[in-house]
Amino acid sequence: MPRHPRVHAPGLLFHVMVRGNNGQKVFVEPADYEAFLNCLRNVRNRYPHYVYAYVLMPNHFHLLMEVSDAPTARIMQSLLTGYVRGFNRTHGRKGHLFQGRYKAIVCERDSYLLELVRYIHLNPVRAGLVRRPGEWKWSGHGEYLGNQKRGLIHPGPVMVEFKTPARYEAFVRDGIRQGYRPEWHPGDHKPFLGGEGFLDGLVKEKKETSSHRPVAMEALCKQVAKAAGFTIEALRGHGRSALLVAARHRFIRQAVLEEGYGATKVAQFLRCHASNVSRVLQEAASDT
Repeated sequence: MPRHPRVHAPGLLFHVMVRGNNGQKVFVEPADYEAFLNCLRNVRNRYPHYVYAYVLMPNHFHLLMEVSDAPTARIMQSLLTGYVRGFNRTHGRKGHLFQGRYKAIVCERDSYLLELVRYIHLNPVRAGLVRRPGEWKWSGHGEYLGNQKRGLIHPGPVMVEFKTPARYEAFVRDGIRQGYRPEWHPGDHKPFLGGEGFLDGLVKEKKETSSHRPVAMEALCKQVAKAAGFTIEALRGHGRSALLVAARHRFIRQAVLEEGYGATKVAQFLRCHASNVSRVLQEAASDT
């Protein structure tokens, strides 16, 4: 069954899950966890969004975030490429670190925000890594308790319900016996978690915004080339002057990160190898 296309609207709540390629570890040592959290902080500063929960596990991670203007695709592209580049450099490796397409489930806020915060922060307990969630250092749980000062968690919507860290902690502790919730992990063909009214609203919003189409690649290329004083053919050629390369890189970033084109399609349009496009995107991520 085909994957459902990504949806975006300011204020949507997403449960994002990313796993290591073939189950491999994506965090090998404490410095890796810290590096990822630094990447998350930098990306959040560049593309503002709210993080309500996170947990980093040895071979995967979870994020619960509310997006604003920037869609999840742009946020995750920047986060993953930035982290992978540093990880590969540190550990002397090459190639993919994460497994395929990340999973991003659109969640009904009123029904699932608190439950997902609890569920995500209990991940290390369910995995048998610790007995209590507070014993796992690499999650947002400690920020709600006031034990950590990373400044990644936006606690307002959660703490307005519980008032005190003690009540929040009791709520999380009560969820330990729940175990894994398969119903909270819908497939890629329908990545939504919510009631019928919520889903109907998403469908309606999708239809209302479906009239927007990405700028045609040739039109975008013409726009970027003209602004830089070049022709389309020059941008699609092999010239290596600094100004031409800068314009070509600008086109790649806009085509992928803003218009949503795949890196392979952009490479085909530019008549270059896909690795060249990937390298430009990695450089963009490292600037965060």
